[in-house]
Amino acid sequence: MESDSTIKTIPLDYIRGLLVRQGGRCAITGIPLKPQEVNADHIVPLSRIELSPTAQRDNIWLVHKKVNAMKGTMTYNEFLEMCRTIIDHHADTGSLLMDIQHRNIDPVSKEEFDRWVHEHCDETGTIKSEQQGGGGADKPRTSP
Repeated sequence: MESDSTIKTIPLDYIRGLLVRQGGRCAITGIPLKPQEVNADHIVPLSRIELSPTAQRDNIWLVHKKVNAMKGTMTYNEFLEMCRTIIDHHADTGSLLMDIQHRNIDPVSKEEFDRWVHEHCDETGTIKSEQQGGGGADKPRTSP
C-alpha cells in the first residue's frame, strides 16, 4: 500500500468528505456547488515550484469552476489580494467602461504617446508607482 506522501490521485471518499466538510459550498466564495460546477483546486498551484506544492490531499479544496479559472496559478492570498485590487479600482473601471462605450477615447499620435511614456513610465516601460491609481487622468492629450 502506498503511503500518504506518495499518493498521486486523491481518493473519492476523501473528496466526498471534503464536500461534506465544506457544506457543499465553494471553499473560496461559499456559493452552493452543483455537481457539474465542482473543481478540485490545488491550494498552492502545482506550477508554483518555488512554493514547494504537493499533489497530496492537504493541498486540495473544492471550488466553483469559475473561481478556479479566475484563480489560475495564484495562491489563495494572491487571489484575495487581486480581488481587493479589483474592488478598489471599481470606480475607475466603471469610468473607463463608460468612456469606451460612449466612444470618448481620443486618438493619440505616436509622438504624443512617446512623450506620455517618457513622462509616466520608468526605463522598463512600467508605469511609475504614483501614476498607478488613476490611469486616465494623465492620458496623452490631443492638440486642439
